[in-house]
Amino acid sequence: MRRRRLGQELRRLRDAVGLSGNEVATRLRWSTSKLSRFEKGRIAPTPADVSRLLDLYGVEKASQEREKLALLVKEARKKGWWQLYSDIPYSTYIGLEAEAGQLLTYEAVVPGLLQTRRYAEEINRATHPGLSEEALEQRVDVRLQRQKLLTEGGEPLELRAVLDESALRRVVGDREVMREQLIRLLEVAELPNVLLQVIPFSAGAHPGTLEGPFVILRFPDQEDPDVVYVEANSDQYPDDVPRYESVFVNLRAAAVSVPETLALIRNMVNDL
Repeated sequence: MRRRRLGQELRRLRDAVGLSGNEVATRLRWSTSKLSRFEKGRIAPTPADVSRLLDLYGVEKASQEREKLALLVKEARKKGWWQLYSDIPYSTYIGLEAEAGQLLTYEAVVPGLLQTRRYAEEINRATHPGLSEEALEQRVDVRLQRQKLLTEGGEPLELRAVLDESALRRVVGDREVMREQLIRLLEVAELPNVLLQVIPFSAGAHPGTLEGPFVILRFPDQEDPDVVYVEANSDQYPDDVPRYESVFVNLRAAAVSVPETLALIRNMVNDL
């Protein structure tokens, strides 16, 4: 998030002086892709890189603008707790999730934030068959650490999750693992910041049938725009946030109510 905010500030300053990305890259003898990665928050620039940009944009050396951006550079280059683990391929997403105030998700499996340890182990083992036991344990540990967002802090993450019924019916591991997982869903659904709904098989085809799973992340600071994450997409962070927001509204409309969802899960627990 700090990288994104820094990138937005750098882009704003460049626009203010009327320079194109190509012009800046030419003057600093950079590639245009380097500047683009800075402005999009893909990578964190060094203090020296930012200093050269600010000189070019005419930002005074002793100004508050410089001080603010220097602090952002420092924050943007800090490593998150999840980066201490060596085998986490989606660290960018975890960083965004850690800063989000609200998360809207549609899933065809139990979302990571709601998984039990045994469910997380089994689903990672099944989807990544070549994973070593050490790497598997790392991924599960990170997943469980992320779940603290729902219960810790002054303002826990607000989660709105819509699940396809297949997420609850597909047996991951064995019946005991699934029973434990379903009970966890009932427990987490009691949290005031969690809203859980299920789209039953009886609803037939629905907007998520072809769209696939996705997550919308919303942030407390209005300066930070919403982000969509689509794991199965070639572009995992597409720009068309409003379209996914519309899809999510329709998914909630296709789902049964919260009380009906909890009753459905209780019946599944009794059947196991």
